[in-house]
Amino acid sequence: MLKVLITLITISLLGYLGKKYLFKEEDKEVISKFVYNFSLPALVFYSIYTSPPQISSFKVVITEWITSFLIGAISILLGFILKLNKRTIASLFLVSVGGNVTFMGYPIMERLFGNQGLTLAILFDQLGMIIFIYTVGILVINLLVSSEDGTKGSMGLWKILQNPPLWALLAGFLFQKINIPDFILDSFSILGRATTPLMMFLLGLSLSKPYKDNRSIIGVSLGILLKLILFPLFSLFIAKFLNLSGIPLKVTVLESAMPSMLTALVLAIQFNLDYVFASQTITYSTLFSLITLNLWIGVIK
Repeated sequence: MLKVLITLITISLLGYLGKKYLFKEEDKEVISKFVYNFSLPALVFYSIYTSPPQISSFKVVITEWITSFLIGAISILLGFILKLNKRTIASLFLVSVGGNVTFMGYPIMERLFGNQGLTLAILFDQLGMIIFIYTVGILVINLLVSSEDGTKGSMGLWKILQNPPLWALLAGFLFQKINIPDFILDSFSILGRATTPLMMFLLGLSLSKPYKDNRSIIGVSLGILLKLILFPLFSLFIAKFLNLSGIPLKVTVLESAMPSMLTALVLAIQFNLDYVFASQTITYSTLFSLITLNLWIGVIK
């Protein structure tokens, strides 16, 4: 696990250095669009088509949903107890339930558990976290913060429909009975293999220095605790209750232990939430996850 993390972190550091000395801000958008619209959908389709998951694998999705409901409720409750403003509470909710299961999770699961691990990570992400964030998550945000900026809750469904990896996932299932020519599958395979290094490089490009203010230090610490410790802990108990074992159990726990997702910052800005708080939590949780991920590997061995 440590060797895998060091390899991926090295690629991310190259991205971070590239951001400082070579790449411009708009270059990040180009790489992101390529990954999101081409290489990632190709990877998802190829993985699902060549290694279709068993029905029992969908317990991974059930675990993600139950855990997200519990952690989300706890984050809101603690936010009110700490008397955080509602926009910060909404941001706390996002960084607590939304993990970086794509840019960090996919590469790590693929390197640790091969194609089966990647397939399970895709289910956890696309049918679990993504749909939860853009349905329940958007609803919670709208309940916490009045839509004074004109943002509509219906954008959640629209964002799901605009998600190319989700369509690739569905296509992978629908084309199971169709014999796709090898040259097409090979094209998807080659394109998909570009995803892991590009994701980690993009993660490095996206990292920023933490803001030097302490106004939300308790909230940030709480967000890190919820995401890196309590979310995977709850996930472990729920997965065991659902009789998950082996690779499905390990993938579920490790995906749950990923740091806060970068998309939380995007949503915080879009909904006029506390984006400084979101940025701090994402940055610090990513740094601390280098330690906690190895701890969780030891727990599930």
